[in-house]
Amino acid sequence: GEELAALAQAKKVINENVGGAEDLSYGLNQVSLLQVARAGAGLSSRVGLAQFEVVRLIRDLAHKQGSVVLAQLAARVDSAISASSKLGEDPFAKIKGLVQDMIEKLEKEAEADATHKAFCDKELAETNEKKTDKTAEIEKLSTQID
Repeated sequence: GEELAALAQAKKVINENVGGAEDLSYGLNQVSLLQVARAGAGLSSRVGLAQFEVVRLIRDLAHKQGSVVLAQLAARVDSAISASSKLGEDPFAKIKGLVQDMIEKLEKEAEADATHKAFCDKELAETNEKKTDKTAEIEKLSTQID
């Protein structure tokens, strides 16, 4: 539950900070050498800060929840940002994919858990019913002996 909420929050932060960026196209003629050099500077831009914030948010939640899965997601997001920055690609496109994959994985796990719980509840109900029947039969036979 909280993992899904954290992923939703991370997705919201991404969308707020790069809203509409996926619709823009950047040609090489639009990027100066100064912009390329500053892109490697890390946290100097709004996007760099947003990238850092997304990774920090996921890492903090992973630590708070003790979740290995979220820690792995944070590491994957961080490496996707680094790789995308070096290649000059949009890192948020990759991050959105990673977050969406994680959400789908968590939903599948929740569905599997719900199915397993339903099976266990059914089996437990049947077992309790059999126990009640056997207890009643024992009482009936004990009464006949007395």
